[in-house]
Amino acid sequence: MNMMENKVNDIPVEEREKLYELCKSYLGDKWSEISATDLIVKPITEGFVNKLYLCSLPDGKQTARYNKVVVRYVDFEQFKDLFNQTQVTTISVLLSQINISPKLLGVFPNGTINEYIDSRYFNATDDLNPKTVALLAQKVATFHSQRIPIPKNPKPMIDMFSDFLSDEIRQSFDTGIVGQQIRDNNLRIKELDPVAELSWLTTTIKQLNSPTVFSHNDCNRRNTLVRESTVNNNQELDIYLIDFDWCNYGYRGIDIGQYFCSWGQKETDFGDGQFPADHQMLHFIDGYIDEMCKIHGNSYRELPINSRQTLTKEAKVFTLMAYMKDILYIFWETTNTKRTDLMPKAEIRYNCYRELKNRILKEYSDIN
Repeated sequence: MNMMENKVNDIPVEEREKLYELCKSYLGDKWSEISATDLIVKPITEGFVNKLYLCSLPDGKQTARYNKVVVRYVDFEQFKDLFNQTQVTTISVLLSQINISPKLLGVFPNGTINEYIDSRYFNATDDLNPKTVALLAQKVATFHSQRIPIPKNPKPMIDMFSDFLSDEIRQSFDTGIVGQQIRDNNLRIKELDPVAELSWLTTTIKQLNSPTVFSHNDCNRRNTLVRESTVNNNQELDIYLIDFDWCNYGYRGIDIGQYFCSWGQKETDFGDGQFPADHQMLHFIDGYIDEMCKIHGNSYRELPINSRQTLTKEAKVFTLMAYMKDILYIFWETTNTKRTDLMPKAEIRYNCYRELKNRILKEYSDIN
Protein backbone atom coordinates (compact mmCIF):
# COMPACT_ATOMS: atom_id res chain seq x y z
CA MET A 1 0.00 0.00 0.00
CA ASN A 2 1.37 3.40 -0.94
CA MET A 3 1.69 5.85 1.97
CA MET A 4 -0.22 8.41 -0.06
CA GLU A 5 -3.51 6.52 0.07
CA ASN A 6 -6.01 9.36 0.12
CA LYS A 7 -9.54 10.23 0.95
CA VAL A 8 -11.65 10.99 -2.11
CA ASN A 9 -12.80 14.55 -1.57
CA ASP A 10 -13.62 17.59 -3.62
CA ILE A 11 -11.27 20.45 -2.81
CA PRO A 12 -13.05 23.74 -2.03
CA VAL A 13 -12.24 26.45 -4.57
CA GLU A 14 -10.70 28.71 -1.92
CA GLU A 15 -8.45 25.92 -0.64
CA ARG A 16 -7.37 24.99 -4.17
CA GLU A 17 -6.47 28.63 -4.88
CA LYS A 18 -4.33 28.79 -1.72
CA LEU A 19 -2.48 25.62 -2.67
CA TYR A 20 -1.99 26.82 -6.22
CA GLU A 21 -0.54 30.16 -5.10
CA LEU A 22 1.84 28.39 -2.71
CA CYS A 23 3.10 26.00 -5.39
CA LYS A 24 3.37 28.75 -8.00
CA SER A 25 5.22 31.08 -5.64
CA TYR A 26 7.66 28.64 -4.05
CA LEU A 27 8.27 26.18 -6.89
CA GLY A 28 8.09 28.36 -10.02
CA ASP A 29 9.10 26.55 -13.23
CA LYS A 30 6.21 24.49 -14.68
CA TRP A 31 4.12 25.16 -11.58
CA SER A 32 3.73 28.80 -12.66
CA GLU A 33 2.57 27.79 -16.15
CA ILE A 34 -0.65 26.10 -15.06
CA SER A 35 -3.90 27.41 -13.61
CA ALA A 36 -5.47 26.57 -10.27
CA THR A 37 -8.00 24.32 -12.00
CA ASP A 38 -5.16 22.37 -13.65
CA LEU A 39 -3.51 21.59 -10.32
CA ILE A 40 -4.12 18.00 -9.20
CA VAL A 41 -4.83 17.99 -5.47
CA LYS A 42 -5.47 15.04 -3.17
CA PRO A 43 -6.00 15.47 0.57
CA ILE A 44 -3.99 13.06 2.69
CA THR A 45 -5.53 11.79 5.91
CA GLU A 46 -5.12 14.44 8.58
CA GLY A 47 -2.89 13.85 11.57
CA PHE A 48 -3.06 15.09 15.16
CA VAL A 49 -1.43 18.42 14.27
CA ASN A 50 -1.05 18.48 10.49
CA LYS A 51 -3.23 18.76 7.40
CA LEU A 52 -1.52 17.44 4.27
CA TYR A 53 -2.19 17.75 0.53
CA LEU A 54 -0.49 15.96 -2.34
CA CYS A 55 -0.20 18.45 -5.21
CA SER A 56 0.77 17.31 -8.72
CA LEU A 57 1.36 18.82 -12.13
CA PRO A 58 -1.08 17.64 -14.83
CA ASP A 59 -0.04 15.33 -17.67
CA GLY A 60 1.99 17.18 -20.27
CA LYS A 61 3.56 19.48 -17.70
CA GLN A 62 5.48 16.88 -15.71
CA THR A 63 8.94 17.96 -16.76
CA ALA A 64 9.80 19.96 -13.65
CA ARG A 65 12.38 18.74 -11.16
CA TYR A 66 9.57 18.08 -8.71
CA ASN A 67 6.33 16.97 -10.37
CA LYS A 68 4.65 16.15 -7.07
CA VAL A 69 4.95 17.86 -3.71
CA VAL A 70 3.38 17.60 -0.28
CA VAL A 71 1.93 20.80 1.19
CA ARG A 72 1.75 20.58 4.95
CA TYR A 73 -0.38 22.94 7.03
CA VAL A 74 0.36 23.06 10.76
CA ASP A 75 -1.92 24.61 13.37
CA PHE A 76 0.94 26.24 15.27
CA GLU A 77 -1.41 28.56 17.17
CA GLN A 78 -3.51 25.76 18.63
CA PHE A 79 -0.44 23.83 19.76
CA LYS A 80 1.83 26.75 20.65
CA ASP A 81 2.18 25.49 24.23
CA LEU A 82 3.49 22.13 22.99
CA PHE A 83 6.06 23.10 20.35
CA ASN A 84 7.81 26.09 18.88
CA GLN A 85 7.18 27.04 15.24
CA THR A 86 10.65 28.48 14.70
CA GLN A 87 12.31 25.38 16.13
CA VAL A 88 10.21 23.01 14.01
CA THR A 89 11.06 24.94 10.85
CA THR A 90 14.77 25.03 11.72
CA ILE A 91 14.81 21.30 12.34
CA SER A 92 13.01 20.61 9.05
CA VAL A 93 15.51 22.67 7.07
CA LEU A 94 18.58 21.05 8.63
CA LEU A 95 17.37 17.45 8.39
CA SER A 96 16.23 17.80 4.78
CA GLN A 97 19.81 18.72 3.86
CA ILE A 98 21.33 15.45 5.12
CA ASN A 99 18.91 12.94 3.56
CA ILE A 100 17.12 12.11 6.79
CA SER A 101 13.87 13.66 5.57
CA PRO A 102 12.36 14.60 2.18
CA LYS A 103 13.74 17.78 0.63
CA LEU A 104 12.23 20.98 2.01
CA LEU A 105 11.16 23.13 -0.94
CA GLY A 106 9.29 25.95 0.74
CA VAL A 107 8.49 27.44 4.13
CA PHE A 108 5.43 29.65 4.66
CA PRO A 109 3.93 31.07 7.88
CA ASN A 110 1.76 28.08 8.75
CA GLY A 111 3.44 25.21 6.97
CA THR A 112 5.92 23.77 4.50
CA ILE A 113 6.21 22.35 0.99
CA ASN A 114 8.18 19.12 0.76
CA GLU A 115 9.44 16.81 -1.94
CA TYR A 116 7.03 13.91 -2.49
CA ILE A 117 8.62 10.54 -1.78
CA ASP A 118 6.98 7.60 -3.54
CA SER A 119 7.06 5.35 -0.51
CA ARG A 120 5.26 3.22 2.02
CA TYR A 121 5.23 2.98 5.78
CA PHE A 122 7.78 0.82 7.58
CA ASN A 123 5.95 -2.46 8.31
CA ALA A 124 6.11 -5.87 9.99
CA THR A 125 7.88 -7.46 7.02
CA ASP A 126 10.64 -4.88 7.37
CA ASP A 127 11.08 -5.87 11.02
CA LEU A 128 12.15 -9.34 9.86
CA ASN A 129 14.66 -8.03 7.31
CA PRO A 130 18.01 -7.44 9.08
CA LYS A 131 19.29 -5.09 6.36
CA THR A 132 16.21 -2.87 6.51
CA VAL A 133 16.24 -2.80 10.30
CA ALA A 134 19.95 -1.91 10.31
CA LEU A 135 19.28 0.94 7.86
CA LEU A 136 16.57 2.34 10.11
CA ALA A 137 18.90 2.05 13.11
CA GLN A 138 21.58 3.96 11.18
CA LYS A 139 19.10 6.74 10.40
CA VAL A 140 18.06 6.98 14.05
CA ALA A 141 21.71 7.06 15.16
CA THR A 142 22.44 9.84 12.67
CA PHE A 143 19.37 11.71 13.88
CA HIS A 144 20.47 11.36 17.51
CA SER A 145 23.93 12.71 16.65
CA GLN A 146 22.75 16.02 15.22
CA ARG A 147 23.63 19.29 16.91
CA ILE A 148 20.51 21.38 16.45
CA PRO A 149 20.34 25.03 17.62
CA ILE A 150 17.46 24.55 20.05
CA PRO A 151 17.36 24.41 23.88
CA LYS A 152 19.17 21.39 25.31
CA ASN A 153 17.14 21.18 28.53
CA PRO A 154 13.45 20.90 27.62
CA LYS A 155 10.85 19.34 29.86
CA PRO A 156 11.34 15.54 29.64
CA MET A 157 8.63 13.85 27.59
CA ILE A 158 7.86 11.40 30.38
CA ASP A 159 6.99 14.40 32.59
CA MET A 160 4.67 15.70 29.88
CA PHE A 161 2.53 12.59 30.41
CA SER A 162 1.42 13.99 33.75
CA ASP A 163 0.04 16.99 31.87
CA PHE A 164 -1.68 14.62 29.43
CA LEU A 165 -3.34 12.86 32.37
CA SER A 166 -5.31 15.93 33.39
CA ASP A 167 -8.08 16.01 35.98
CA GLU A 168 -10.57 15.81 33.12
CA ILE A 169 -8.98 12.62 31.75
CA ARG A 170 -8.77 11.05 35.21
CA GLN A 171 -12.44 11.78 35.78
CA SER A 172 -13.25 10.32 32.37
CA PHE A 173 -11.36 7.14 33.31
CA ASP A 174 -13.02 6.86 36.72
CA THR A 175 -16.64 7.80 36.03
CA GLY A 176 -16.85 9.34 32.55
CA ILE A 177 -16.94 8.07 28.98
CA VAL A 178 -13.63 6.19 29.14
CA GLY A 179 -14.64 4.29 32.26
CA GLN A 180 -18.10 3.62 30.84
CA GLN A 181 -16.68 2.09 27.65
CA ILE A 182 -14.27 -0.02 29.69
CA ARG A 183 -17.12 -1.34 31.85
CA ASP A 184 -19.45 -1.89 28.88
CA ASN A 185 -16.81 -4.03 27.17
CA ASN A 186 -15.53 -5.64 30.40
CA LEU A 187 -11.95 -4.72 29.51
CA ARG A 188 -9.01 -5.74 31.65
CA ILE A 189 -7.63 -2.21 31.49
CA LYS A 190 -10.11 -1.39 34.28
CA GLU A 191 -7.43 -2.67 36.70
CA LEU A 192 -4.99 0.03 35.58
CA ASP A 193 -4.17 2.82 38.04
CA PRO A 194 -2.87 5.44 35.57
CA VAL A 195 -1.42 7.75 38.21
CA ALA A 196 0.44 5.02 40.11
CA GLU A 197 1.65 3.33 36.92
CA LEU A 198 2.91 6.58 35.48
CA SER A 199 4.75 7.29 38.73
CA TRP A 200 6.45 3.87 38.63
CA LEU A 201 7.35 4.26 34.96
CA THR A 202 8.78 7.75 35.49
CA THR A 203 10.96 6.57 38.38
CA THR A 204 12.16 3.51 36.45
CA ILE A 205 13.07 5.52 33.37
CA LYS A 206 15.01 8.12 35.33
CA GLN A 207 17.02 5.37 37.04
CA LEU A 208 18.27 4.18 33.64
CA ASN A 209 20.26 7.40 33.11
CA SER A 210 19.57 7.19 29.38
CA PRO A 211 21.88 9.65 27.57
CA THR A 212 20.47 12.90 26.21
CA VAL A 213 20.32 13.05 22.40
CA PHE A 214 18.42 14.96 19.75
CA SER A 215 15.21 12.93 19.82
CA HIS A 216 12.36 12.64 17.32
CA ASN A 217 9.85 11.67 20.05
CA ASP A 218 7.23 10.42 17.58
CA CYS A 219 9.18 7.90 15.53
CA ASN A 220 6.19 5.71 14.68
CA ARG A 221 5.45 3.86 11.44
CA ARG A 222 3.48 6.72 9.90
CA ASN A 223 6.55 8.90 10.32
CA THR A 224 8.95 6.30 8.90
CA LEU A 225 8.85 6.09 5.10
CA VAL A 226 10.48 3.36 3.02
CA ARG A 227 11.33 4.06 -0.62
CA GLU A 228 12.16 1.13 -2.87
CA SER A 229 13.57 1.82 -6.33
CA THR A 230 15.48 0.20 -9.17
CA VAL A 231 18.71 1.85 -10.32
CA ASN A 232 20.75 0.19 -13.11
CA ASN A 233 18.82 -3.05 -12.53
CA ASN A 234 19.74 -2.97 -8.85
CA GLN A 235 17.12 -2.81 -6.12
CA GLU A 236 17.79 0.10 -3.79
CA LEU A 237 16.13 1.06 -0.55
CA ASP A 238 16.14 4.19 1.57
CA ILE A 239 14.35 5.33 4.71
CA TYR A 240 13.12 8.82 5.58
CA LEU A 241 11.87 10.24 8.85
CA ILE A 242 9.17 12.92 8.80
CA ASP A 243 7.09 15.09 11.16
CA PHE A 244 9.37 16.95 13.56
CA ASP A 245 6.76 18.77 15.65
CA TRP A 246 7.71 16.98 18.87
CA CYS A 247 11.49 16.92 18.47
CA ASN A 248 13.73 18.08 21.29
CA TYR A 249 16.74 16.97 23.27
CA GLY A 250 15.67 14.04 25.43
CA TYR A 251 16.30 10.46 26.40
CA ARG A 252 18.02 8.24 23.84
CA GLY A 253 15.62 5.42 24.59
CA ILE A 254 12.46 7.23 23.49
CA ASP A 255 12.90 6.66 19.74
CA ILE A 256 14.28 3.15 20.23
CA GLY A 257 11.33 2.17 22.40
CA GLN A 258 8.94 3.70 19.88
CA TYR A 259 10.39 1.43 17.20
CA PHE A 260 10.07 -1.74 19.27
CA CYS A 261 6.52 -0.98 20.43
CA SER A 262 5.31 -1.80 16.89
CA TRP A 263 7.75 -4.62 16.16
CA GLY A 264 6.24 -7.45 14.11
CA GLN A 265 2.74 -6.00 14.23
CA LYS A 266 0.56 -5.97 11.12
CA GLU A 267 -1.32 -2.87 12.22
CA THR A 268 0.12 0.57 11.48
CA ASP A 269 -1.17 1.96 14.80
CA PHE A 270 -2.02 0.47 18.20
CA GLY A 271 -1.11 -3.04 17.13
CA ASP A 272 -0.80 -6.36 18.91
CA GLY A 273 2.05 -8.82 18.71
CA GLN A 274 4.72 -10.67 20.64
CA PHE A 275 7.61 -8.50 21.77
CA PRO A 276 10.88 -9.63 20.12
CA ALA A 277 13.40 -11.90 21.81
CA ASP A 278 16.73 -10.34 22.75
CA HIS A 279 18.52 -11.84 19.75
CA GLN A 280 15.89 -10.34 17.43
CA MET A 281 16.35 -6.93 19.03
CA LEU A 282 20.07 -7.00 18.23
CA HIS A 283 19.51 -6.31 14.51
CA PHE A 284 18.48 -2.80 15.51
CA ILE A 285 20.74 -2.44 18.56
CA ASP A 286 23.88 -3.51 16.69
CA GLY A 287 23.04 -1.32 13.70
CA TYR A 288 22.61 1.64 16.04
CA ILE A 289 25.89 1.02 17.89
CA ASP A 290 27.84 0.46 14.66
CA GLU A 291 26.60 3.74 13.18
CA MET A 292 27.33 5.61 16.39
CA CYS A 293 30.90 4.27 16.24
CA LYS A 294 31.24 5.53 12.65
CA ILE A 295 30.11 8.97 13.79
CA HIS A 296 31.82 9.23 17.19
CA GLY A 297 34.63 6.68 17.00
CA ASN A 298 35.02 3.14 18.35
CA SER A 299 35.35 4.42 21.90
CA TYR A 300 31.55 4.80 21.83
CA ARG A 301 30.93 1.06 22.25
CA GLU A 302 33.53 0.78 25.02
CA LEU A 303 31.41 2.79 27.43
CA PRO A 304 29.08 0.61 29.56
CA ILE A 305 26.18 3.00 28.91
CA ASN A 306 26.45 2.15 25.18
CA SER A 307 26.75 -1.63 25.49
CA ARG A 308 24.42 -4.13 23.86
CA GLN A 309 23.09 -5.14 27.26
CA THR A 310 22.37 -1.56 28.37
CA LEU A 311 20.67 -0.60 25.12
CA THR A 312 18.56 -3.77 25.13
CA LYS A 313 17.35 -3.07 28.66
CA GLU A 314 16.78 0.58 27.82
CA ALA A 315 14.77 -0.34 24.72
CA LYS A 316 12.44 -2.57 26.74
CA VAL A 317 11.71 0.03 29.42
CA PHE A 318 11.15 2.79 26.89
CA THR A 319 8.82 0.50 24.95
CA LEU A 320 6.65 0.55 28.07
CA MET A 321 6.68 4.33 27.78
CA ALA A 322 5.54 4.08 24.15
CA TYR A 323 2.69 1.74 25.11
CA MET A 324 1.63 4.10 27.90
CA LYS A 325 1.70 7.04 25.49
CA ASP A 326 -0.73 5.19 23.22
CA ILE A 327 -3.03 4.36 26.13
CA LEU A 328 -3.13 7.93 27.40
CA TYR A 329 -3.65 9.27 23.89
CA ILE A 330 -6.66 6.98 23.44
CA PHE A 331 -8.08 8.16 26.78
CA TRP A 332 -7.60 11.77 25.66
CA GLU A 333 -9.09 11.22 22.20
CA THR A 334 -12.08 9.31 23.54
CA THR A 335 -12.77 11.98 26.16
CA ASN A 336 -12.56 14.86 23.70
CA THR A 337 -14.30 13.33 20.67
CA LYS A 338 -16.68 10.84 22.34
CA ARG A 339 -15.50 8.17 19.91
CA THR A 340 -16.61 4.63 20.77
CA ASP A 341 -14.18 2.59 18.68
CA LEU A 342 -10.83 3.27 20.34
CA MET A 343 -11.04 1.59 23.74
CA PRO A 344 -10.39 -1.94 22.40
CA LYS A 345 -7.12 -0.55 21.02
CA ALA A 346 -6.24 0.75 24.49
CA GLU A 347 -6.92 -2.75 25.78
CA ILE A 348 -4.51 -4.20 23.21
CA ARG A 349 -1.78 -1.76 24.19
CA TYR A 350 -2.41 -2.38 27.89
CA ASN A 351 -1.98 -6.13 27.38
CA CYS A 352 1.29 -5.46 25.53
CA TYR A 353 2.39 -3.19 28.37
CA ARG A 354 1.50 -5.71 31.07
CA GLU A 355 3.24 -8.65 29.37
CA LEU A 356 6.44 -6.70 28.70
CA LYS A 357 6.52 -5.26 32.23
CA ASN A 358 6.26 -8.76 33.69
CA ARG A 359 9.15 -9.88 31.47
CA ILE A 360 11.27 -6.90 32.53
CA LEU A 361 10.62 -7.56 36.23
CA LYS A 362 11.74 -11.18 35.78
CA GLU A 363 14.86 -10.31 33.76
CA TYR A 364 16.21 -7.34 35.75
CA SER A 365 16.52 -7.63 39.53
CA ASP A 366 17.29 -3.91 39.88
CA ILE A 367 13.85 -2.97 38.54
CA ASN A 368 10.95 -3.50 40.90
